[in-house]
Amino acid sequence: KKGGGRVEVDTGAEEEDVLEEDTKVEGLGADNFEDACELASGVMGYPIDDFQQRSLKVILKKEADLLAMAPTGSGKTAVALLAILQAFARGQRAIYTSPIKALSNQKFAEFKDWFRKKGVDGEVSLLTGDIKIRAPPGTKNELIICTSEILRNKLVKASGQASGRDPSQMVPDGGGQLEGGGDPDLERLGCVVSDEVHYINDPERGAVWEETLMHLASHVQLVALSATLRRPEDFVGWISSARKRPGEIVVRKDRHVPLHFGGLTYTKEALDSEFVCLFSTHGARANIFDQDRFKSLFPSAQDIHKAAQEAKANNAQSAASRESRDAEKLANALVATGGNMPKRGPGT
Repeated sequence: KKGGGRVEVDTGAEEEDVLEEDTKVEGLGADNFEDACELASGVMGYPIDDFQQRSLKVILKKEADLLAMAPTGSGKTAVALLAILQAFARGQRAIYTSPIKALSNQKFAEFKDWFRKKGVDGEVSLLTGDIKIRAPPGTKNELIICTSEILRNKLVKASGQASGRDPSQMVPDGGGQLEGGGDPDLERLGCVVSDEVHYINDPERGAVWEETLMHLASHVQLVALSATLRRPEDFVGWISSARKRPGEIVVRKDRHVPLHFGGLTYTKEALDSEFVCLFSTHGARANIFDQDRFKSLFPSAQDIHKAAQEAKANNAQSAASRESRDAEKLANALVATGGNMPKRGPGT
């Protein structure tokens, strides 16, 4: 037991076992990096790796934001979990946003299951517009999963109603209503995890992420996750300027989930088709593009243009040959009829 958190790992139990009530985990509950790593490894059920340790080091700094970048399947969700648990340990609420409803639904099921299996003392709410599933009233440790638009709308509305006050710091007045008309979901908000933050570059929806980050209270820690964000240094620089708080980047480049690029050979029977791999991130030819095979399977633009010109010439030659044959047939018909045009039958 360290920093008020209690973790017990039963290595002999099956994965589906649920921890008993007295082993509930309320959060990491440690500001010391070594203690936090030990607690995090205990909760996760495995030693957190270097990428997750470097991310945790930033998460422990309440005054700093984090941009965690790693390929798919390389531990970004674990970073989100660490940030959420740290918010719980500080007695705060956490919000997890995703760009699409389907992903929010998936994460809701995953976090619910993860909390249950790991014995995390917390509840999960889901807000997508179509679905609203609320944690029990009075829940201390609450994770709200919602779409990015939902959070943006809440922040913008609360910001306007509060007339310049920090909506996340509002408390109920004597009548049980929030002073300034703030949103209850923004009370005690300590951390926002923004998944797929590269959507900020989307021409149509990018403004949603911009407005969210600009309206988010400066004391709330932002943990942004992405695998493909371009120019991350510029993004963190903008975040630091807009939010008036420092931001740090943690990057992981090794890919755990293999990526293969190629195509299927064409056959009449679909089951006989074969996948031709031209590039792979794993294996004997990792990160080597098979240019020769690509050229043999996919002609260049010059080759396509040449083939089109040849096809056009062949079509013209075929048309000329048909005209010559038709003229010859007509001449033979004239000879056979004594110079008169052959009579056409009905319907010809």
